[in-house]
Amino acid sequence: MKPIGLSEIAAVIEGEVEPAGHLDPMITGVVTDSRAVEKGELFVGLPGARCDGADFVDDAARRGAGGVVASRGLKTRCLVPRIVVRNPLSALWELASWNREQCPAVRVAVSGSAGKTTARQMIHCVLETLGTGKQSPENFNNHVGLPLSLLRLDPEDRFAVLEVGVSGPGEMAPLGALAAPRVVVLTGTGRAHLGGFGSVEMLVREKARLLEAVSDGGLMVVPDACSGLLESVSGRAVDVVRVGEGTSADISACDVSHEGDVLEFRIEQQEFRLNVAGRHFLTAALSAVAVARWLGIADKDSAKALTGFRTARGRCRVEWGHAWTVIDDTYNASPESVLAACELLGNWRTSGRRILILGDMAELGDEAEACHAEIGGYAARCGIEQLWAVGVWADRIASAAVECGMARDQVHASRSIGALKDGLGQRLEAGDTVLIKGARRERMERVVAWLKETEDSA
Repeated sequence: MKPIGLSEIAAVIEGEVEPAGHLDPMITGVVTDSRAVEKGELFVGLPGARCDGADFVDDAARRGAGGVVASRGLKTRCLVPRIVVRNPLSALWELASWNREQCPAVRVAVSGSAGKTTARQMIHCVLETLGTGKQSPENFNNHVGLPLSLLRLDPEDRFAVLEVGVSGPGEMAPLGALAAPRVVVLTGTGRAHLGGFGSVEMLVREKARLLEAVSDGGLMVVPDACSGLLESVSGRAVDVVRVGEGTSADISACDVSHEGDVLEFRIEQQEFRLNVAGRHFLTAALSAVAVARWLGIADKDSAKALTGFRTARGRCRVEWGHAWTVIDDTYNASPESVLAACELLGNWRTSGRRILILGDMAELGDEAEACHAEIGGYAARCGIEQLWAVGVWADRIASAAVECGMARDQVHASRSIGALKDGLGQRLEAGDTVLIKGARRERMERVVAWLKETEDSA
């Protein structure tokens, strides 16, 4: 956001500046984490389940905050001027809406049960061809992250790629209204956060609500396999692009191949080569091309931009070591993303064994047991040589793998990462390829770090 006076912010969010008559500092940004405050930024103290942001206004002030936003219930004296409001979260949304309207950037909203972060990053990578623009940082995609993403926009930005995530019914409509996108990209529907919705049907219906937020004359991009999502918005004056590999797709990939950490395909006469591991990155790449075309970017320029794309750590990133290869897919895990990881590892060419280390998946509700059994069985059918499961559902994953034909002595279940290390440490061999995946709360990146340490000391 462009620098703005504290008094102007107070007018936007209908708050009162205290103490009255205080100097009017210029605010250069907005944060909700007092530990991340930089000089001149506005700290918004949000109430939370475990703590209240209002308790950290002094910490924010000591770190250089230019001002704070706090609720009327804050009685203590503040070290910097504060804007008093009824509801700090509502104030954050009001300020984000205001800043959105100050910036003419084309807003692209991206959502889906899996792959939305990669799609957001690929779209941003391609749209940089147009000039300066922004994307949601990290996983800023919920009721706090989305307004903070909008508050990072500057008037000179040409585009903004905004990630939108939901974990329960009723969340998507207000987030879509806040983003007010000209373009919506859905990467697909799966079973991520299923526990918060109760059924796959409810989850799909909620994801589709984002399509309703597209402004007239805008663009919707969906996987061809998910065309049914468009039924709720039929008749709208918007462009629709279906992406996929079949002939029914509007943008169809041909000659698709992947070997190691390289994915290659062709769209009409243009060839694409990406440094990513796995066929499941194809939907994100095709979606980026669809958005780019709509905004006037030629396929050859999209292909050039995507050549430089790299996945972030934890998102199916390949680490080539001198002893073994590690595929770090630890950021998160849904049933569909784990199935894709199993397929990737099963097709991986290696001189050694293909070893899968799986942590629990989260937020699956009543379907948790069935989903964990499904991935155990699929791992066996993919021809993976060894399976190491860790967590509450480790035994169910392991038993399902054995039931589907994996040798019992090649399947291992542990309740803790410490126990997994003890069992696996002496069994790794040169040439092995190890893929690690699990829910965010399982912190499976600890296994990746241990594998690197073990290799370095070997």
